Amino acid sequence: MVEGLRARKKRATENAIEQTAVRLALEKGHANVTVPEICEGADISRSTFFNYMPNREAAIFGRPLKMIPFEEAWALMEERAEASVLRAIYQVALRSVGQATVNAEVAAGRSRLGMEQPDTAAMLLAPYVALSTDLTGLLYVWLDADPSRRLLADIPLLNEAIVVVSVIGSALQSAIAILQGGGDTVIGEQAFIDAVRQIEQVAGQLHAQAAQP
Repeated sequence: MVEGLRARKKRATENAIEQTAVRLALEKGHANVTVPEICEGADISRSTFFNYMPNREAAIFGRPLKMIPFEEAWALMEERAEASVLRAIYQVALRSVGQATVNAEVAAGRSRLGMEQPDTAAMLLAPYVALSTDLTGLLYVWLDADPSRRLLADIPLLNEAIVVVSVIGSALQSAIAILQGGGDTVIGEQAFIDAVRQIEQVAGQLHAQAAQP
């Protein structure tokens, strides 16, 4: 119970920091937001801010994400990927992020920030770049260890790994983008799989249109 309360308090503080940072970025432009302003709006000290965030950019755009240790990720792939590569990669990504909980207000604010301030596009994607690179490397090695696991054997192995991780990343972003409300929401495995299905349907339609003479 104590750990649960501590975790909820930590999450509430993190939400306050990110909500304040994103709100200020929308109001005055991301480049004009300062750490003292975020601290004042979130009602925290400067030291508390840096206990949660490495810098102000992380509060506005999200913290950089790194994959869990390779050995742990490999064990998850060996355990789950034979049945479903999709579910296995989801679990690796989930454990790398540390939680499946996303604050809908923060997610919506960042989406709006990307539309209203186009120069933020790269910064909004930056937290996911390192994780995507690590996941691509993991999948490449896992497929290379047993070529019978491949889904697209007629293209180079690296291309296949990139395509699979790109679909997974797009599905996660899609699942986050459609969140409603202002509180914390769990991006469950089924919501993630549903997003992949939607990508499949749209991709099929686009391909069919492009194939027409």
